[in-house]
Amino acid sequence: MAFPAPNAAPADVLWRLNNEYRKRLSQAQIYLDLLEQLLMVQNDDHAFEIIEALQQARHELVILTEEHRNWRHHFYYDSLETRRMVQDNRAVSTALSRFSRMRSQHERRLYNLYNMLAQLPRPDVRMTRVPNGDLWVMTQYALNDLIVFGDYVSNLGLLN
Repeated sequence: MAFPAPNAAPADVLWRLNNEYRKRLSQAQIYLDLLEQLLMVQNDDHAFEIIEALQQARHELVILTEEHRNWRHHFYYDSLETRRMVQDNRAVSTALSRFSRMRSQHERRLYNLYNMLAQLPRPDVRMTRVPNGDLWVMTQYALNDLIVFGDYVSNLGLLN
């Protein structure tokens, strides 16, 4: 993943933060959806408990995605009609600040989701294996990518 130069324009950083975060949220949702679908066909005692937890995690990710969408509508877009990103220095600064606050709240909740899934019994690997890997592990990595989003932000050099 390429990072902008340390002196990248704040508007460029804002654009990258929004796109990367949206991509990571979407990836985690896709993996949770697929994992739930795979486990629905499994007829085992632990499957129901795991499916309930996956549904709870998906619900929480929907809420986080909605909060991100609301942030975009209130701080990222200049107007909802044009859906153009803010360019004014003050608006960009406000959007970055509000993103940082939102992210710190999300991080705690994502960590709780990750821990909830980590405490579940591991589904049979034969049920979670897909052509490009183990969907159980891929889901955990996707949630972890959201939790450690701060590392990506740190590499951009503008936010905490």
